[in-house]
Amino acid sequence: MKRTSLLSVAVSSLAWLAAGCGSTTKKVESPVKVTTKPVKKPVKKPVKKPPPVCVPQSEQSVIGMSAADGDLVQFCVADGNGGSQCFSVELDSKKLEKLTRPPIPQAATLATPVARLQSTPSEVTVCTGDSDSTCKALKPRIKKSDNPIEAAVNGQGTVVAMLLGDAESGKGVAEVWSVAKKKKLASIKYAKGDYRCGTAFVLDDLVFISAGVCAGPAARGALYTTKGKKVADLGGKDFGTYGTVPIQLGDHRWAFLSETGGVIAIHDSKTGKLEKTIDLLALWAAPAGGGDDDEGEAPAAVGGNPGESALLRGADGKLLVVTGSPHAGNVGVVDVDGGTVEVVAARPCPAGEGGDDDADDDAGDDDAGDDDDDGAGGAADDGAPVGDLE
Repeated sequence: MKRTSLLSVAVSSLAWLAAGCGSTTKKVESPVKVTTKPVKKPVKKPVKKPPPVCVPQSEQSVIGMSAADGDLVQFCVADGNGGSQCFSVELDSKKLEKLTRPPIPQAATLATPVARLQSTPSEVTVCTGDSDSTCKALKPRIKKSDNPIEAAVNGQGTVVAMLLGDAESGKGVAEVWSVAKKKKLASIKYAKGDYRCGTAFVLDDLVFISAGVCAGPAARGALYTTKGKKVADLGGKDFGTYGTVPIQLGDHRWAFLSETGGVIAIHDSKTGKLEKTIDLLALWAAPAGGGDDDEGEAPAAVGGNPGESALLRGADGKLLVVTGSPHAGNVGVVDVDGGTVEVVAARPCPAGEGGDDDADDDAGDDDAGDDDDDGAGGAADDGAPVGDLE
C-alpha cells in the first residue's frame, strides 16, 4: 500500500472518531459594554446672610417705650407716621438686635409707686392699695370754660397736682392738693408769655411744671413747693423742657434731660437746688452709626429734635440717653459723678432701607414709642394728658 493512501485513511478515521465523541465548537461572546454617566456634584448655593440690624433714620424719630437693665438697653423708634420698630443693644458688646415686641418702660421712681390715679371731668381719685377703701376723691371747683382735668400724683400717693382752667388763653392754673386731708394746698399760675400749656409731675414734696408753647415743641419748667412757692427754674434759665420726663437717681435726687437732649440737669427734690448739669455735646458730635463702614463723623451739634430723646437710669451711678433724630438709636452712657459720656453708636439704615417692610417681625403696635406716650423713659408731649410717676 502506498504511503499516501495510508495517510488519507488515518485522517478520515480521526475525523470519524471526533464526530462520534460529540465534539462541538464554542461561540465566543463579546463583553457587554456598560456606559456610565459622570456623577454631578450638587452645586452649593451661597447662603445669603441677613443684612446687619440697623436703626431707621427719619426727620422725626421719637424714642419711647424705653427700658434699661444692667448692660441691656431696649427702646422703640416711632417715625411720626404710625410706624414703629423696637431694638435692644448690649452696651459691652455693642450688639444691636431687633425686638418683636415693645419693652416694659422703666419706672421713673426707684421704688414701686403705691398710688393709682383716676380722673373724671369733675374729680380726681387717688388709691393707695387694692381695696376701694384706700381711695380718696378730690373735688376741685370746675368752670364750664375749663379744660378737662389733667393730674399727677407722687409715688407715695400723698400729693396731687391738677392742671385746671383754659390754658390756651393763658388762664391755666395748677392746684396742689393733700390726699390725706382732701384739701387744696396751693394754686400756681405757671403760664408766662407764650408758655401756657402745662404738664405736671410730683417729685416727692416738690411739683415740677413744664409750661409749653401750645402749638410748638418748646417749653420751660420750674420747681414749686406744695405751698406754691417757686424754688428753681428747671436746669436754669435756658433749659428746654418739652417732653422732659424726670428720672429718680436716689433719695431726693432727680435727673432731667433737656428737650434737645443736649444737657442733663440734676436737682434736689427736697430743696429744689440745682446740683449740677452735664453737657452731652460728645453724644451729638459722635458718628451717626457704628461699624467699620463709617465714613467719618457727623458735624458737631448741640442736640437733636425737641422731645425725641429719652433718659434712662443705668447701673452703678450711670444715666443713659437714647437719641432721636438726627442720630436715632445712639446711646450715651453718662457717668453722673465724673460727667463723662461714652457713646455706643447704632448702625443707621441706608436711605430707603430698614422700614417696616424690611423687618422680619415688626415691633407691632403702632403706639409703641409714640410721642404722646406718658410712660417714663419716653418722650411725652406737653399737650398730652399728664402722666403719673409710675
